[in-house]
Amino acid sequence: FRPASSQRPSNSASRDEAKPSARGEDIDFYALRQTRIREDEKLARAVVQSPVAPAEKKVVAREKGGLSSKENQKFKKLVGAEKKAKKSCAPCHWGLLVSAILLTAISVPLVYSASTPIALDQSGGDADYFLKKQIVFAIIGLISMIGLSRLDREGLRKAAWIFYGVAVVGLILTKFSPLGSTMGNTERWLKIGPMTVQMSEIAKIALLGVMADFWSRAAKKPIQSWAPWAVCSLILAAPVVLTFIQPHLSATVVLIFIAIFAAIFAGAPAKQLLTLAGGTIAVVVLAVSLCRTHSMPLLAPYQQDRIAAKFFGEDGRNENYQELQGQRAIARGGLLGVGLGASLYKQGHLPAPHTDFVFSVIAEEVGFLGAMFIVGLYLAIIYFCFSTAHNTRSPFEAILCAGVGAWFGFQVLFNLCVVTGMPVPVTGMPLPVLSYGGSGLICALMGIGLVLAVSRRTCDA
Repeated sequence: FRPASSQRPSNSASRDEAKPSARGEDIDFYALRQTRIREDEKLARAVVQSPVAPAEKKVVAREKGGLSSKENQKFKKLVGAEKKAKKSCAPCHWGLLVSAILLTAISVPLVYSASTPIALDQSGGDADYFLKKQIVFAIIGLISMIGLSRLDREGLRKAAWIFYGVAVVGLILTKFSPLGSTMGNTERWLKIGPMTVQMSEIAKIALLGVMADFWSRAAKKPIQSWAPWAVCSLILAAPVVLTFIQPHLSATVVLIFIAIFAAIFAGAPAKQLLTLAGGTIAVVVLAVSLCRTHSMPLLAPYQQDRIAAKFFGEDGRNENYQELQGQRAIARGGLLGVGLGASLYKQGHLPAPHTDFVFSVIAEEVGFLGAMFIVGLYLAIIYFCFSTAHNTRSPFEAILCAGVGAWFGFQVLFNLCVVTGMPVPVTGMPLPVLSYGGSGLICALMGIGLVLAVSRRTCDA
């Protein structure tokens, strides 16, 4: 709003510099704006102290500015342009909202197409079984997203700890109570009446908020000791241990990633991060080595088989079969795909075509271009999350928004690495929003709702 060569006037000299020169020099509208702000403040104080004839005081205050009618019009245009410029983050808010709704809407027909053979086999011939449930999950998720987007900052903090308590209690009930539902030798679902809830998904969004709250407070002072890490470990221990013993390795990895990312984004010292990274790498290398001899005590036999097959080349139908079939489905799709609903590999060749390997079915049916459109939507959501984190001034909100973006990015990258044959073992990592599953879909949209709550207030400011 002012020439690049001009300097911001000091408080004492701003009124003199604001007056137009008799020789017709350019007017410093920035200085005039500062002058008017101070005059309006004085006028307001004068009206409060003596509310007699405020109109005359306003005229006097305006006359002191020394502006002609033409200059006043230019000044009003300048102020109007500045007010419009203050809403620079609006594209982040609306872009994130549109991307989330579009991805949710696309998930319905894609899940229906990928799940039809399994629905016919498991639901007594009802081909629409998963379609109807996905529509209900999508509606609940969108309502939850909009509801969370109306929370203020303190509401977000309280909601995070409430979710954390619910997640920990739910994980305990899942493993140690009759309410836990077993499927495929795993206890990952909590049966509540007619519904089953996967509490590890709630734990992800809960841990995001709790870690954002903790590290935003801990980072107010320079982190010089390991005390914050000890508290962080205590917060992380309950959901991680309870998720790991289900067993649910992929969700455990996501929870650990969320905690580490929050610490990095909050500005933890590099020396401490390098120490933790070195220890983590050493533990991972030891665990992978033990999986080759099937002597890793904390992992199930099928988990050790998958890890050994991926890193040591011990291939076989029971280890790498899923990802090999996923790669063949992608290759069959080509550039434009074979058509929606015409997938061959969902007909019993992929064990989980509507969940973990839904991207392979999508690439087969809509081709490389359609698959890249889906990836573009994910990249848009991640970008808007980080952009919102950049725009906010609150450390808590910044860590929260960046954490949601990192969570989406990590799960998408991990899933794509599995289905495309990258050196990542098959651990059951679904795509956020797109894979079938009520808990995953609703919690992913709730995470986006947390970011929308921040972006909405940033735009209003």
